[in-house]
Amino acid sequence: MEAAGFNYTIISRTTQLTVMLKIFTILVCVTLGANTIAQSPYNLVRLAQWDDDSLPVASPGNLNVQYSGCWGLAVNNREYAILGGARHVLIFDVTKPAQPELVGKFEGASNTVWREFKSYKNRVYGVSDATQEGLMIFDFSQAPDTIRRSYWSNEFFTSAHTLALDTVSGRIYLNGSNVAQQGLLVLDVSQNPDQPSVLASGNLPGGYIHDSYVRGDTVYASSGFSGYYVYDFTDAANPKILASLSATVGYHHNSWLSGDGRFAYCTEEIPSGRPVQIVDLRELANNNIEVIGSFLDPQLPAGTYNAIPHNVYIKGNLLFVSQYEDGLLVYDISNPTKPLLIGHYDTHPENTKYNTYYGCWGNYPWLPSGTIIAGDMQNGLQLLGWEVQEVLPVESAEIFPNPTHESLTIRRLNYSPVFAEDCLFRLLTLTGQHLLETVIPADAVEKTIHLGRLSPGVYLAELRFGGRQRLIEKIIVH
Repeated sequence: MEAAGFNYTIISRTTQLTVMLKIFTILVCVTLGANTIAQSPYNLVRLAQWDDDSLPVASPGNLNVQYSGCWGLAVNNREYAILGGARHVLIFDVTKPAQPELVGKFEGASNTVWREFKSYKNRVYGVSDATQEGLMIFDFSQAPDTIRRSYWSNEFFTSAHTLALDTVSGRIYLNGSNVAQQGLLVLDVSQNPDQPSVLASGNLPGGYIHDSYVRGDTVYASSGFSGYYVYDFTDAANPKILASLSATVGYHHNSWLSGDGRFAYCTEEIPSGRPVQIVDLRELANNNIEVIGSFLDPQLPAGTYNAIPHNVYIKGNLLFVSQYEDGLLVYDISNPTKPLLIGHYDTHPENTKYNTYYGCWGNYPWLPSGTIIAGDMQNGLQLLGWEVQEVLPVESAEIFPNPTHESLTIRRLNYSPVFAEDCLFRLLTLTGQHLLETVIPADAVEKTIHLGRLSPGVYLAELRFGGRQRLIEKIIVH
C-alpha cells in the first residue's frame, strides 16, 4: 500500500453537520412519496472533492481521462470510496466526508480508461479492460489498520470490461472478458474470498455483454446493439434464456432493478441523446418483458453530442443516474413509471454544452451515512450530500380520455394560483422521440391538446411543472 499527496476542497464542519441532518430530512420526505412534496431539482451539495492532476492519463481522443469507475464499502465502522485511476486503484477513507483521506494507492500494469469494482463482504473486486491485469482483490478485513491487495492474477482472464457480483451466492460474473467474449465467465469466491475458482464460461444467445445486473442467479445482461437479455444461471454451466428485448437504436449499456424486481432501468450510451428506458419485468415468468417508458433530462444545450445517461443505480425509491457532462441526477421512482427528478449536481461544470465523453462516470449511493460517492473522469472523486432548499405544494394533473383518438385534455389537480407555474406538455414515442410539444400557461386549469394524425399505438405523455416535477402517462391511441 502506498501513500500519496493530494488536494481536496471541503466545506466547514458546521456545514457538514447541517447537511447530514438535512440528509435525514429529505430521505424521510422522499419516502413519503411523490404525492406529498416536491423538492427543487438542484438540492445536492458537494461535501468534498479529490483530484490529483499529476496522476497518469489514459486519453482516447485527447479526453484527458484520469478516472473511471467508482464503488464504496462500509466495514469496521468506517466508510470507504474506491476510484479507478488510469494506472492505479485509489482507496479513500470517507468516514468524515468533508475530509477524504487517501489510504491506498495500488498500481496496475498499464494505463487504461476502464476500471470497475464490486464488493462482497469485506472485499472489493476490481477488473480493467484493454490490459493484461486480470482480477484484483482488496482485503478490508483489518481496516483501518491495514488495507491490502490480497490477490492479483490473470490466471483466469486478462481483461474484462465490467463485473457483476451476487452478494448472496458469492459469484462474480465477468462481462466482456477476453475468455468469454460472447458470453460470461463466472467465478466463485463464496468458499474463499481471496481465491476464486471457475464455475462456468461460455457463449450466450445475446453475445457480448457490456454490463450485467444479477439478482438470485438471474442475470440481466446489457448486450450492446444486440439488446437486453435475461438469463437463468441457477445452473451456471447450463444457463437458460428467460426473455429478451431486441435493440432498436441504442447500445444497451447498463441496468439496475427496482427493489421489488418489477422494473429495470436501462441506459443506452450510443448514440448520444438516448433516454433511460423503463423495462416492465412483471411478466418475466411468462418469458415476456417490454419497454413501457423512457425519460431524459438534459441539463446543457446540445453541442457536438447530447445528454448521455451512463450508469444507473437504485437505493430504495431513489434512482441515481451518472449522466456524463451533466453530472449526477437523482429521481424519485416511488411511482416506477413516472420518475420525478429531485436532485442534481454538476460534477463537470467546465462544459457549458455537450462536447463528448467527459464528466460523471459512475456513483455509489449506499453508504450508511448517506454520503454519495461520484466519480468524474477529469475531476476525480466527488462526495455529495443532500441539502433541502425549499418545499413546495405539489402540482399534478389528470390526462384524459385514455385511450383516445385525436385529442387529450390536461386538467390540473391541487391547483393554487399562488404557486402555479407554466406546465410543459410533450408527446413522445416509447423510445423517446418527441412528436409534439406545447406550454400550458400557469393560469390555465384545463387545456385540450389536438394530437393530429397519429398512427395507432402506445405513446408517452409527459408533463413538467416549472422544472420541479415531471409526470409521465402511457397513452393509447386508437
